[in-house]
Amino acid sequence: MNQPPPAPRAACPAYGFTIEPSEVADFRRLLHRADRLVPAFFLCRALPTAVRAVVAAEGPRTDPAAVRHAGQLLRLRRRPEAGERLTAHAVVEATGDYGFRRAVVLRLMLRDAAGADVAESLTTLTTGPADGQGRLPARPAATPHGPALLRWRTRVPDDLADRYARASGDDNPIHTDDSAARRAGLPGVVLHGMATLHLAAAGLTDRLLDGDESRWSEVRTRFTRPVRPGDDIEFAVHSCGGGGEGERAGPGPRSGQAARTVQSALTVLGLTASVDGRPVLKDTFFSGVRAVA
Repeated sequence: MNQPPPAPRAACPAYGFTIEPSEVADFRRLLHRADRLVPAFFLCRALPTAVRAVVAAEGPRTDPAAVRHAGQLLRLRRRPEAGERLTAHAVVEATGDYGFRRAVVLRLMLRDAAGADVAESLTTLTTGPADGQGRLPARPAATPHGPALLRWRTRVPDDLADRYARASGDDNPIHTDDSAARRAGLPGVVLHGMATLHLAAAGLTDRLLDGDESRWSEVRTRFTRPVRPGDDIEFAVHSCGGGGEGERAGPGPRSGQAARTVQSALTVLGLTASVDGRPVLKDTFFSGVRAVA
């Protein structure tokens, strides 16, 4: 029987988060990005502090290596600048059962010196076996429709898990140490869920949005299966809003496939990702998509 979620509680005291230019440069270099924006996913470097506080609050019943990233929403109110000092406010939004696992939903808000919202993330973490607290409420999702606007395949580089660990500050050993990953019940090192999402976002941005990441303002997903270095991920992008594919076609920046302009009426794109026919990302949507001129 479902129970109402408890009121949000502070996960930890507010803490500062500086967008260090050197770390931004390292993030771009490690993930082979050449744009000058502060990458959207760089802001997730603010997450580990709050996640460690949540795991500590769970107490001895939770092994940090057993914590899994089950879902993520990242919403940007504006694009921050390198060198900017933000304040992170983290609250536990809800706890409950997520499938057969116990889960915590962590909301992290990043605000500037004037107190204005810059970005917000909603992170779902599974922390152990389900314990009957009541199921977390399912969030409604948009519905992809029509033929795929774009399909592509990406081979996960052998060193991406290690590179993303350094870029993101997420030092969970299941991403860098085979023996630690096996002790956690995995077949070996697995990719960070956010690294898989990064591959999806980079592919979509490069192929449909002329490489301009600022043309989307929100992404959400559920991580359903681990991805391993060397895996081939198949991606597809569909419309979820009014309008369809545009009329301009030309060679994609990283592939021989045609790139298509997204019409201004199309504000939500749905994405699927699978390995060997099994989904690794579900309910993945990019919102606030703006047309390429």
